[in-house]
Amino acid sequence: MLSGKIFALLEKLEARATAGSDKAKEHLTFLRWTEARKLQKDIEQKARAGQIGGPPPIRTLLEMADFTIPLLLWLAEHQSENVKKYARDRWAWPGYFHLLKREQNRYQALLPKFNKTGKEIVEASPIELGKNLGLKLNANLTKGNYLFLVAADSVRNVAQWNVAKEGFVTPNWLWLMSHHQSLAKTKGKKYASASEKFLSSLGKFTKQNWPSWKLVFDTYLTVNYAPPDIKFAAFPKDFQTNLYIAYHTGTQRQWFENFRKSNPLTAIEETQWLADMQAHAKFYDASPPLQLVDRPEIREIVNRKKTERGQWNELKDEVLKRIEKLAP
Repeated sequence: MLSGKIFALLEKLEARATAGSDKAKEHLTFLRWTEARKLQKDIEQKARAGQIGGPPPIRTLLEMADFTIPLLLWLAEHQSENVKKYARDRWAWPGYFHLLKREQNRYQALLPKFNKTGKEIVEASPIELGKNLGLKLNANLTKGNYLFLVAADSVRNVAQWNVAKEGFVTPNWLWLMSHHQSLAKTKGKKYASASEKFLSSLGKFTKQNWPSWKLVFDTYLTVNYAPPDIKFAAFPKDFQTNLYIAYHTGTQRQWFENFRKSNPLTAIEETQWLADMQAHAKFYDASPPLQLVDRPEIREIVNRKKTERGQWNELKDEVLKRIEKLAP
């Protein structure tokens, strides 16, 4: 059977990795991470659909939680310096609702303590949870829904560019050249220098400087969360002819429509092109448009608007409002 052959090949790969083959270790790690991500999506879909097949998805989720959450607690208590590297950039830390109060208190102890208004931390988290976020929030009133998380991630990825810049060259920074298109004409050190100079010119991310930052966030949200047609139209011309960028941004269909204007194809060729692109797109895992995310606050807005552009504009405005509120 095919499954038997797959398991046999996997065992050989594991044996080579155990024997010290760096190449085998690299392939094995890549395979495990890729399949783990696919498993997460599969379990989520089955659980949300109410499926109870074997193994039951909810039981699988609980088994994962029973493994990961106590391990994270142990690491927080015994390797706090390692944990802090991750906790400082997070809004939340996994924990249990435990019937035993002493066990529950161990998880509760990882949280910072706020004053009565929820606006000020009076006792820091021992793992420094959220220390690097640098945002204004009210722990008592702020709703941590999906739109809030999009807003918070946007601030982290845009306003705190000096922390997350990664040389401005990863796909996460495609939005920057869409906003400041003259950057597309520079390369290497000149590109990095020009990018840093432009972002520095905006000043600090504060409520006072919000007018300078608003359009930048508008571009970031469009490139990362808009429907493909709207996203593609925001790209510089050079981006619109780059298939690699199209895969990363989920605009390969728009790229193809643009490509065939100057490259006539037969019906057979067109079918093959579309099939190949669909197959390749699976390796890039581009984020879906925001209005396709199944969350109550998003459905509420989507159901109010008839057109795709109307849905996107209202969603974008809601996220921009939340970003402004997070400004110190």
